[in-house]
Amino acid sequence: MGIIDQKSKIFGNIAAARTVVEGLPKLVTNSSFPSINNNGNSIAFLTDLLKSLVGMEKLREVIIDTLSYKLDEMEIGIKTAMKQSLKELVNCGVDPSIPTYIKSGGSGIKIEVKKIDFFDVLKTNPLSPEGKLLYSDVVNPFTSSNDFNTFLYGAVQNDGVTETWGLSPILDVKFDSLNLIPTPNNTLTFNANSAYNSKTLTDFNNNYIDSVDLFDSAGLLNKILDNVFGCISVGLNKSSTQLKKEEEIKMIIDCIVNADENDVIDDNYFTFSNEEIAIQEDAANWRKKGISICHTCGLKATSLPLNTISAINLQISGATTGEAKKDAIGSGINTLGQTIKNQANDIKDAYALELNFIEKLIQNLVSSIISFILSPKIITIFLINYKIIYGQGAEYEDAADFMKKNKNLMKSISKSVRNAIISILLNTVLKQISSLVAATAIEIATEKAKNQLSQILSLVGIPQSVLRLIKGI
Repeated sequence: MGIIDQKSKIFGNIAAARTVVEGLPKLVTNSSFPSINNNGNSIAFLTDLLKSLVGMEKLREVIIDTLSYKLDEMEIGIKTAMKQSLKELVNCGVDPSIPTYIKSGGSGIKIEVKKIDFFDVLKTNPLSPEGKLLYSDVVNPFTSSNDFNTFLYGAVQNDGVTETWGLSPILDVKFDSLNLIPTPNNTLTFNANSAYNSKTLTDFNNNYIDSVDLFDSAGLLNKILDNVFGCISVGLNKSSTQLKKEEEIKMIIDCIVNADENDVIDDNYFTFSNEEIAIQEDAANWRKKGISICHTCGLKATSLPLNTISAINLQISGATTGEAKKDAIGSGINTLGQTIKNQANDIKDAYALELNFIEKLIQNLVSSIISFILSPKIITIFLINYKIIYGQGAEYEDAADFMKKNKNLMKSISKSVRNAIISILLNTVLKQISSLVAATAIEIATEKAKNQLSQILSLVGIPQSVLRLIKGI
């Protein structure tokens, strides 16, 4: 049996069971379940499976629980993969010392800002409406922030001044807007802090990785919403070229995420067919307009206002306990869903729009998490190590080039994040299937008992009207 037939049979069995329990008509496995195809997108399939079991509410709970409780666990797995990748890059079977030129007082490693900031994050002021959604821990001065991206923005504003990153000092950073030829302008010079003069490069790498927070609930939700609606990108007036490049990265990540366990990540993952290029351009054009297209009975354009997202961001960021954070995230997603529903033409359309919105949050969850790896806070440490091994002239051309040169890292991280999301979805699906199976068994047993009782009572002359009441007719 082919994969399409297998998937259709599963949805058909669920429909039959629900018909027994709820008296619902048989579920039609049409385009409302787009995962019924030959691809291996497990997350899309489990999302459709959960949708067929209980509808939208459990999908909403998956998003809320993931953003509330699962990110720390994912971050640990991602950081472990990054440490291992850096170790493989520089160790060569030994634990090397930090090169003298990188130590405190040395010439350091010079890197153009644009070579660690592929998506121009550092061009946005953290205090701007869009900046408040891109950065975290925005404090005065920026260089005292616990978020490396915010810290780095502050360092760039302090031309010629050396700033130090880390509660326990790890990295010294100096921005120079002007340099002597042939060194390009707008460079950052990185040195290991003097505290690392007698430590190894592995110590330096591991401690740096531990010092950065990869993502937080509010920031990740903002990232997902921008990936879907382009609501932040519109405010930043991103070019079509830049947005298309972001769509390329999303497609590469999706391909890696959906790769089979034994697949080799080769150059084919970084090249696109004409059809794929057209899909990227179409998505980039809609995001430039701040619009997400929903497929209901027709095509419906939906959008989210930036001020609504900003208010939700403040609520989530201000939560001080896990439960408060969950409440803020739940309330925020409900508000966003209602905003989408208000753009509908009727009640049926409103439900379809909100369901489509929730599905897109789940679909973009993995790629949004992984794309945080491509921000300055992570590219910085990898490029420092890359230059140590291959020389000062070595660099990454763009985000795609970084992913290509760190294919094993991207595969490891993608697998870790994908499996975490699949585990959450699968556990929820299994609970719902167990409940449905139990309810079906009870219904069948009850119906059998009613029939047997009716047969016995009919033998002793009980009126048909009473028998029909027993059978529920």
